[in-house]
Amino acid sequence: MKSTLRVALAVAGTLLTSAAAFADYPDRPIQVIVGFSAGGAMDATIRTVAPTLQKILGQPVVVINKPGAGGAVAWTEVARSKPDGYTLGSVNYPAISGVTASGGLPIDPLKSFDFLGNVMVDPAIVVVPAKSPYKSLGDVVTYLKAHPGGLSYGATGSTSLDGLVSLALAAKADAKFRVVNFAGTPEAVTALLGGHIDALGLAVSEVLPLMQEGSVRILGVGGDKRNPLIPDVPTFKEQGFDLPISASSRGMIAPAGMDPAVLKKLRDAVKQATEDPEYVERAKKVSQRVSYSSPEEVRDVVTKQIEFLSQSLPKK
Repeated sequence: MKSTLRVALAVAGTLLTSAAAFADYPDRPIQVIVGFSAGGAMDATIRTVAPTLQKILGQPVVVINKPGAGGAVAWTEVARSKPDGYTLGSVNYPAISGVTASGGLPIDPLKSFDFLGNVMVDPAIVVVPAKSPYKSLGDVVTYLKAHPGGLSYGATGSTSLDGLVSLALAAKADAKFRVVNFAGTPEAVTALLGGHIDALGLAVSEVLPLMQEGSVRILGVGGDKRNPLIPDVPTFKEQGFDLPISASSRGMIAPAGMDPAVLKKLRDAVKQATEDPEYVERAKKVSQRVSYSSPEEVRDVVTKQIEFLSQSLPKK
């Protein structure tokens, strides 16, 4: 009888503690660690959604950039942070899937993180300078088949979206670029416009300002159908290259082990943010498309990507 009473009191105490955490959280600013340079697509996604999360949660949401190792530096820090809801992270996949599959991440993301939900989908593109002789992805593939490695391609890491698109193209079309990695998208764009590389992998949101300037030509875009932001650009699939990885999905994560009530509050806030008209409008202005996926859906996709890429990427 006494034992049963003790168990009941312990359960009640846990529930009260959880309820108190839910009521009080958050009571100070929340930081979101982004593992890529300021000015890149992942950074833009989080900075675009942060004001809406701040409005929902009632506390400042501060973005901290900690680039390095294709996102692994930031992801490792998030995983080792106190799971109190005040240090969160950004996640983009397939990047995290690629880093994991190649052995570049010292933690298991499926065990070390609680996924909070996806907020954005950004299809991949391949661009060349406007004066390039190549008019389509087919032109590039034809040249590369005759001259393997004969064209340079800028990426922000072998396991970034742009790096994985290059890998997928090599596997699907037997067309291998000479990949040149950069610390971030701004550096890669500078190299392309300066004539130091022949082609560059980007996401749709990153290319529109360059298109408006007339400085680049888009050779193709990821996705099953043409992107409404660039309707004249044929998809990779239309051109005969149905790539297994052709878009970046972006969302948020937290270190595993948070109070369930705090975790629920954060997950609800992320979902609510994607339904906020002000956020949707801000996203349009930076050429990003809001697209919510649940934490369970994100986990499922990342799991499948890791399995696929484990068979394709060399281990570090």
